[in-house]
Amino acid sequence: MDRTSQSFQKVKLYLDEDVNINLAMRLRNYGYNVVTTLEVGNLGNPDEKQLEYAANNGRVILTHNRRDFRRLHRDWIHRTQYHCGVIVSVHINLEELERRVLNLLMSVSAGQAQGMLFSLSDFI
Repeated sequence: MDRTSQSFQKVKLYLDEDVNINLAMRLRNYGYNVVTTLEVGNLGNPDEKQLEYAANNGRVILTHNRRDFRRLHRDWIHRTQYHCGVIVSVHINLEELERRVLNLLMSVSAGQAQGMLFSLSDFI
């Protein structure tokens, strides 16, 4: 798919509370729509509620909580429940996290992310 075409709708991100909030500002500087759990008042909510928020607001969630969100993704798929996408990552420095997220965002549209689980280790 041509990334410059109108059909390539940018992913909107939701950063889980374990992700460095400075990433939001950095990604916004590139024109991405990013919100954090802190900004939307969701600090401390259970993982299921975080994924529900992301799904209800058309956002792909980025988290370092790989085990729990992989399980949630499988549960949602099993129940044929809709989500906009999940991105999991090991803890890495902010610059590397930014680089990998940008690699993903430049190669995946919002439509392509729906129902998918991505590992940032695939976007080195």
